[in-house]
Amino acid sequence: MTRYNTRALVESALLAVIGMVLVLLGQYVPFLGIAALFLWPLPSALVVLRHGMRWGVMASIITALCLSLFMNLITALSLWVLFGLTGLTFGYAVLKQFSPAKIIVVTSAAFLMGILSEFLLAYLLTGSPMRYLDEMLRAMQASAGLTEKALGPSPFTDMFKDFDLLKDQILKVLPFTLVFSAMLQSYINFEVLRRVLDRFGHHLDPLPPFSRRIFPEYIAHGAIISYTAAVLGIRYKLPVVEQVGQNIFAGVSFLLLIETASVVSYYISRQGLPKVFSVLTVFYIVANPVLNVLAVFFGMIDILFDFRRLRYGYLNDM
Repeated sequence: MTRYNTRALVESALLAVIGMVLVLLGQYVPFLGIAALFLWPLPSALVVLRHGMRWGVMASIITALCLSLFMNLITALSLWVLFGLTGLTFGYAVLKQFSPAKIIVVTSAAFLMGILSEFLLAYLLTGSPMRYLDEMLRAMQASAGLTEKALGPSPFTDMFKDFDLLKDQILKVLPFTLVFSAMLQSYINFEVLRRVLDRFGHHLDPLPPFSRRIFPEYIAHGAIISYTAAVLGIRYKLPVVEQVGQNIFAGVSFLLLIETASVVSYYISRQGLPKVFSVLTVFYIVANPVLNVLAVFFGMIDILFDFRRLRYGYLNDM
């Protein structure tokens, strides 16, 4: 038992230091930081897989303490909450042998909780969450101003000039943006960590091929309910209902576009055509405003009726 505890202590401490190095690279090294960003949850997840959740929590706390030596304590704590929680959740999900889709979902939830914790921390420090948002928007305005001086005026830089309008637009799409960023980050983390963990003897099943993916039916139900809520909110002048419905429908619409892209890829691949045809077709659909809207509703219909028979197969195959 003593030998095992010593080994767990040494490995946890080593991985905690590696985690600290990855965070510092992500914060201060521009190019390497992009790659390190997707590896931040790895040390905590690996400790959980090798020695359990208790050692994983201890390793993540050590990482936060080490980070406080190189940056202020508040920043170190916010990074620890964001990526330490993600790594612990990912490791626990793999340890419990969750399905790939479920791993991404629970990791997305953990990442979203980390983002909300950062906002809460900013609120406790500044006394107002709007002050934190105002500082971020002013930084964006300054960046847009420098871009305009260097490259000349453009519609993109013009949208940053009206501060109140920009703030109102950001607040409207903020919930969708947070959820989308959490899902995207978790998906990329899964694909990266799956390949890395395989080298350490922890095999994770990949997601099905893109052309054979289908979302659960509750995604389509959520689209119908949120769209109805948005319409009713506009009709009866209920701004809260309208905003909630629009945000949920915006997030679900992105998933429905992915569903349509999967269907397009499926039928093009069945014709033996190269994958580039799928990419070009999907790009054309997304870029065309009319087809974009139609693709959202087609994705909802495909989830409900399963044209490819991915859930239960064809009747003559049963």
